Amino acid sequence: MVRWAFVMALILSACAQVGTISGGPADELAPQVLAQTITDKQCNVRSTEQFLVFDEFIKLDQAQQRITLMPADSRLNYELKGKTLRIRFLDALQPQTTYTLMSNGGIKDLTEGNDSLMTWTFSTGPVLDSLQLFADAKELLPNAKTATINLGLYLSDTSRTARYIGRFDQQGKLQLKGLKDGTYFPKAYIDDNQDGACSTTESQDQFFEPIQLSQVQNDTLCFFLSKPMNDKDSSATNNKNIEKKSDSSAVKNQLSSLIVELDTSSSSLLLELYLGEVLSQQVRVEKQTIVLDSLQAGLYTLRIVSDQNNNQKWDPIDLQKQKRAEALYIYPEKIKIRPNWELSLPVNIPSNSLFTN
Repeated sequence: MVRWAFVMALILSACAQVGTISGGPADELAPQVLAQTITDKQCNVRSTEQFLVFDEFIKLDQAQQRITLMPADSRLNYELKGKTLRIRFLDALQPQTTYTLMSNGGIKDLTEGNDSLMTWTFSTGPVLDSLQLFADAKELLPNAKTATINLGLYLSDTSRTARYIGRFDQQGKLQLKGLKDGTYFPKAYIDDNQDGACSTTESQDQFFEPIQLSQVQNDTLCFFLSKPMNDKDSSATNNKNIEKKSDSSAVKNQLSSLIVELDTSSSSLLLELYLGEVLSQQVRVEKQTIVLDSLQAGLYTLRIVSDQNNNQKWDPIDLQKQKRAEALYIYPEKIKIRPNWELSLPVNIPSNSLFTN
């Protein structure tokens, strides 16, 4: 009887245990290419397509924007079936030319959406063009939404179609490979309307003088983007925007001071302090320690402007006068000012922030 009770207890204990079925670890790997028609660094290419076989089922994500051929001598057509992708060159490739076929997040696995940067550099001739270009970019007054910055190398300053084009990564870095030596006009821009070109209303920066590619091999080109200047532009700051102070004694007793300790000084620099969107104070940086008095409590933004034309404000890029935007450094954190308070703020400006055009 005792033995029977012990067996029943074991059975009931086993029935009471609830188990879970594990699906295994999450897939964090991008699709891997198992076979391809055109291999990286291949020469004398005659194929009219790139046929890719992957190790898992894939999907395309904005293929027209994220899978590109550089130079863009041919339109691309995409045929996806399971684990294979056929990329057809609809137009004949030019002879003796180096191309780079790139997928920047355009090919993802079907389940987890993992992707990676995939590139194939090949030549229709016996040799590969080997020049490359390095560049950094940032938007001076960025929008809340993160935007992709493009870089185009143009054969003339009036061309709307770039000979070479690339996209900066999220850190604002770019490397273009397989380039042919020549004279180019570089232009960085945000393609808001997705038309593949840079319009006069889109945030941009450009070298108005051409560069010789072979002469900038050891350099990193820097681009600082802004919306182009126009006659109706009221966003540029001036003294009329400075907030008005209240004369009441109650408010005066609550005013505070900010001591800004800079690592540089120059009469061409302007220090601007904003309360929200309103310019609170503006002074010339003629010394490294600047005291800003009579500040109301609140969250402030500090900006340093390289006022090259001495007009007491920051100027964005001017396409008509062919002038790049004035340098603009924005302190990376909001500055909290408390009532009846004195705050010291050390500010170290990165060396590449106040560039000279």
